Amino acid sequence: MIINAIAKFLYGFSGTVFLIVGVGVLLLHTGLLPEAAVNLILGVAEDNPNSVHLMQELASMLVFAGLISLWFVRHYEQSKFFHWAMTAFWALFALAHWFTGGPIQSVRRPIMNTVPFALFMLVGLFRAVSRGSRKSE
Repeated sequence: MIINAIAKFLYGFSGTVFLIVGVGVLLLHTGLLPEAAVNLILGVAEDNPNSVHLMQELASMLVFAGLISLWFVRHYEQSKFFHWAMTAFWALFALAHWFTGGPIQSVRRPIMNTVPFALFMLVGLFRAVSRGSRKSE
């Protein structure tokens, strides 16, 4: 089924991005990152040590999310609960960008953070429809 390939691509892509970002942030202050990456991370953290610390804690969770996402590429038949858990995560992540932190200055960031939720939701719905049509055959 094409939806299986799309879901596996979604897991592989998001897992790869999670790993790259997570490992990149965790490597801060090790001397292993290129100067441009260090400057980017410190710029996002606004050179605040507490922000860097929080980013590194989040990065450790991103590494886990990346590894588990990649695991489900190979174990797709077991990924139904994982898929809906990730959909819920992305929904909460999007809501945090739409409704927290005061008035929205620009809709660009909330929309960008809603895209992963929309992708996971659509793929999940297509998976459900696909499974339903196979059961009725």
